[in-house]
Amino acid sequence: MKGIMKTGKGLVKIILFAGNILIPVYAGLMCLLHGEGFADVAFASFISLAIIERAWETFKTSKERRREEFHGDWTLLVVSFSYLALFVFTITEFYLCDRSFNVYTLIAGSLLLLVSVRMRFWGMAALGKQWAVHAVGVQKISNVRLIKVGPYKYIRHPIYLGILLEEIAFPLIANSPYSFLFAVFVCIPLVIVRATVEEKTSVRRFGEGYLAFKKEVGMFLPTQLLKSKT
Repeated sequence: MKGIMKTGKGLVKIILFAGNILIPVYAGLMCLLHGEGFADVAFASFISLAIIERAWETFKTSKERRREEFHGDWTLLVVSFSYLALFVFTITEFYLCDRSFNVYTLIAGSLLLLVSVRMRFWGMAALGKQWAVHAVGVQKISNVRLIKVGPYKYIRHPIYLGILLEEIAFPLIANSPYSFLFAVFVCIPLVIVRATVEEKTSVRRFGEGYLAFKKEVGMFLPTQLLKSKT
């Protein structure tokens, strides 16, 4: 068990190092070697800032104790590595593949990214002191209660919804169709798996209260609002 924990902690450090250093350096090198103008420099700067922000948001804003330690939350590691891979694929495709560009795809991706940021930070604000990146595994926050305010009045996983939208947004912004397919068929299913595993933890933690919450509120869609309008 200690060996697994040590390995997991090492993987978390790798994720942080990749998000803060390796991928921004890779974007800069690709821009230097294959960039052709201001748009390429702007993209390298944008994608670097985006991955640094997400690494900070994921592992530094959490309210739990020892948030960079690993305690059995394997879904976090899998989702994080797929997220890093998405960035690498998107950067590579942007600089090495067909340079044709669709402004409407860029606008759609930008709008989705804005919505994703709103959803993530709205969800974290609603959780308050209960915001924890390690939602699966050893509980690191005491006095946990079931949150039903803010976006949680409408959907059970606003933060994960924000991540799903974000993983679609980046390939759209970059006009990277192969990266888009990777997001749809790899990254998004993994986030859904993580949300499903977390729900099993929530059922054990909150019991009948969470089962009732699942019936009342949709996983990613505001089903009650949609039903009320039909």
